[in-house]
Amino acid sequence: MDVRNPEDAIVQSADVPHRACGMEEHMEELMLNPDYAEFHQRKFVKLETANFNGRANVVIPVAVHYQRLRGSIDVQCLRDQAQNQIDILNADYGGTNSDISEWNNNASSFFPGVSNGQAAITFELANINHPSGYGLVDGDPAVTINATRGDSDRNWAGYLNIFVRNIQYLGYSPLGGDGDGDGVVIDDEAFGSGSGCGDVTPGYPYDLGRTLTHELGHYLLLDHIWGGGCGSDDGVGDTPDSSGPYYSGETTFCPELGVASCGSTDMHMNYMDYVYDACMYMFSAGQATRMENYVASSLAVLVNNAPNVIDDGGTPPPTGDCVVPTGLSSSVNKKKVNLSWDNQSGTTFEVRYRELGGAWTTVSSSTNSTTLNGMRNGDYEFQVRAVCGTTTDWSASAFFSV
Repeated sequence: MDVRNPEDAIVQSADVPHRACGMEEHMEELMLNPDYAEFHQRKFVKLETANFNGRANVVIPVAVHYQRLRGSIDVQCLRDQAQNQIDILNADYGGTNSDISEWNNNASSFFPGVSNGQAAITFELANINHPSGYGLVDGDPAVTINATRGDSDRNWAGYLNIFVRNIQYLGYSPLGGDGDGDGVVIDDEAFGSGSGCGDVTPGYPYDLGRTLTHELGHYLLLDHIWGGGCGSDDGVGDTPDSSGPYYSGETTFCPELGVASCGSTDMHMNYMDYVYDACMYMFSAGQATRMENYVASSLAVLVNNAPNVIDDGGTPPPTGDCVVPTGLSSSVNKKKVNLSWDNQSGTTFEVRYRELGGAWTTVSSSTNSTTLNGMRNGDYEFQVRAVCGTTTDWSASAFFSV
C-alpha cells in the first residue's frame, strides 16, 4: 500500500480529514500578477548570495489578528493563546521542542549525516508603538480582535502577521513572505495548543500548534518536503526526495520509520510534510539555514523593526554565572555516555556532540550533565554553552570514544 496516495492511504478517521495546506493555491493566485511574479523570482536570486553564516540570533516581531469571532470574547485568554503559539514556534524552530527526542533517539539513525535544524530566529509578540486605530496601548501584546480582514494589512507592515479565522484549509501562506503587511493564515481550530478560547479552540489531531510551524516554514521560503515528487526536489540538500505527502490515520497513527520512495528513506516526520501534529517534530539543518538566509536576504524589514516595537525591559540579568562552560568530562559505559561540566547555579545548558567529521546534534539540559544512550562505536567531540538571559559561546571541545 502506498501511504502517499490519498486514495490508497492509511485509513483516515471519518471525522478527521488529512492535513490541507493552501500555499500552492494561494501562490497560483498571487502569481497571476506579473509584477508579483517578477518580484517573487528575484527572491530566489537574492537567496543564492545570502549567507547568514552563523550570525547572532535575530528577533522577528509578531502580530496576531483574530478575525470573525462570535459570541463572548475573553481578551486575556486570546492573548494567552497567542503567546502559547509563539512559545511553540520558538521551541520548534530552535530545535528545543520536547519531542525532538524522537529524532535524536529513533529517527536520526535512518538519515546518516543529517542533523536536526536549529534556526537562529526568535519570534516575539510586539508590545509597544502599535499602529493607531486598534485599541492597543504600550505594554499590550500586538493581538487584535475582529479589527482586520483578509490576509494582509498594510498598517502592520514590518510585522510577521498571523491571521486566525475559520478557513477551508488548516492554513496557508505565500511561499516567501515580504513583510509588507502580509502574513500567515491559520484556521481557528489549529492555532496553538490547550483548551483554547471560544471559537479559537485547537482540535485533535491538529492541536499542538504545528500548523503554524508548517505554514511559517512556507513564509520563510520552504517548500513541502516532497517538492514536486521524485526528481523534483524541494531545493534543500539534506531533505531526501519523496514522491508525495505522507498522512497520518486511524490504523497507523504515524507512518513507520524507514519507509521509502524515490530510492531514499522519506523524512515524513519533517514539519513540512502532512502528518498529524504529534508525528512531525523536526526541520533539517539545511532547512534552518535556508530560512536564516531568507530572513537575511528578504525580510530585513522585520528584523530592523523589532527594536521599534518590542520592549523587553532591557536584557534580563543572568540567573547564574553565565560564562562559557569549563571542566568538560565524559564517562562511557558500553553504549551509554554521561557528559558533565562545571556547574553554574540557576543556568540551563545546550550540549552539542558529533562523530568526528560529522554533523552536530544538540540537546538541552537543566543540570550540568546529560546522558546519551544507544551511541554507536566511534570517536566523538562535544561542546557546551550556558543559557541564562543570554547565550554564551560554545566551549572548547572535549572528546570521548565509544
